[in-house]
Amino acid sequence: MKKLLYTLTGLFAFVASFAQIPTEKSLLWKIEGKGLAKPSYLYGTIHLMCPDDIDVKPEIKSAFNSTEQLYLEIDMSDITGAMGMLFGMTMNDGSSLKTLLSQEDYDSVAAVFKRTTGMSLGAMSRIKPIMLMQMIYPSILGCKPEGWEGEFTKMATEREMKMLGLEKIEDQVAVLDSIPYAEQAEMFKKTVLNLDSSKLQFQKMVDVYKQQDIQQMVSMTAEDETTGNYEYIMLRKRNQNWIPVIAAAAKKKPSFFAVGAAHLGGEFGVINLLRQKGYKVTPVKY
Repeated sequence: MKKLLYTLTGLFAFVASFAQIPTEKSLLWKIEGKGLAKPSYLYGTIHLMCPDDIDVKPEIKSAFNSTEQLYLEIDMSDITGAMGMLFGMTMNDGSSLKTLLSQEDYDSVAAVFKRTTGMSLGAMSRIKPIMLMQMIYPSILGCKPEGWEGEFTKMATEREMKMLGLEKIEDQVAVLDSIPYAEQAEMFKKTVLNLDSSKLQFQKMVDVYKQQDIQQMVSMTAEDETTGNYEYIMLRKRNQNWIPVIAAAAKKKPSFFAVGAAHLGGEFGVINLLRQKGYKVTPVKY
């Protein structure tokens, strides 16, 4: 009998955890309950997209203006931290793209990189390949990309809001370093040598983002052949680390949290994790 009770208890807990997984399509979520004096808000971003696609709707602005501090994944106003990111751009074991790829592959990648960016890859061959990928985004997007983070930083500066980060620059550098450089090089090679398919894939992600389908964004990240194997490192573990930071910040004062949209949905997403901690997290439609 006792064993049966344990089994049922575990089953109910399992079902309850899945019952809290968000099914609604929304990028903006209100965080309430558990003793919070005022609501905080959670918003899902894409880190790089065309400026015309960054549209701060009235509902987003209203939610933002009702809060007193801005939390991004990292503190964008931290100049010291930004310098740390610069130092963290290079591979720390002496590797270079030339040693990670065959000569034939390197030459092909370097030629396409030069054609699309106008820059020589040789001078940057020691930069982590996953960081190099950001340099070809203008070609993939067909524009000079910007980010929601920059928009929110501007809005916070105008209101003289305090800006903070859910994690430190060195935490993000450590995430990148946890992905073997050889695999980063393969990711970079596949992206550069298949620009047409890379463009289609990114456009699909932007379309899903515009539909505010956070569940589909989680699925796309997990199924991506380049990043799917590192979903735990890139998403789940970081989500878990952010929850106590979000809880403490929201308790202190109403806060606006803006993180990559793929962090929001799913069983291990920020929304479900907050709900499991007893917070009421509801979508704000617009």
